[in-house]
Amino acid sequence: MAGGFFCLLASGLWISRLLKNNLLEDVFNTENESFMQETHLMENEYSINLPTKFWYGRKEWKGWINVVNPFRASMILGTPGSGKSYAVVNNYIKQAIEKSYALYIYDFKFDDLSVIAYNHLIKYRHRYKIPPKFYVINFDNPRKSHRCNPLAPELMTDISDAYESSYTIMLNLNKSWV
Repeated sequence: MAGGFFCLLASGLWISRLLKNNLLEDVFNTENESFMQETHLMENEYSINLPTKFWYGRKEWKGWINVVNPFRASMILGTPGSGKSYAVVNNYIKQAIEKSYALYIYDFKFDDLSVIAYNHLIKYRHRYKIPPKFYVINFDNPRKSHRCNPLAPELMTDISDAYESSYTIMLNLNKSWV
């Protein structure tokens, strides 16, 4: 009997909250879960600025994720297909090229990021003091690759230096040997 009374009381409290706070209009509780975010663009000579959109106060706002010191560290996490490249990496590449950075890009799904970097480099080539060069090293398709010698002969004093350097490179290329 007492248990039934408490269930009736709890359901009455819950229904009064629904009616009082009009939660039926916001069934997914997006209004309570939103908060004001950064809306000002903070730019300096090194900054990377990512545009955002968010809801707050029943209104869509435009904002910024300001990475004012990209040298400190940036980690981008997400499941495959979640939009990491589209939302973050592409903007990092484009803005770094616009600021005349030298880039080393590991393009796992060659040539997605390489095409973006190359086209943006051509567009902003005039901003570099020294004309930049674009090189691609592709181990899967050597026909689409530039050639390089990672073993600098001028740094090799004896045969053990050459052995250690080549051994390290081969272990990095074939992880099953480790």
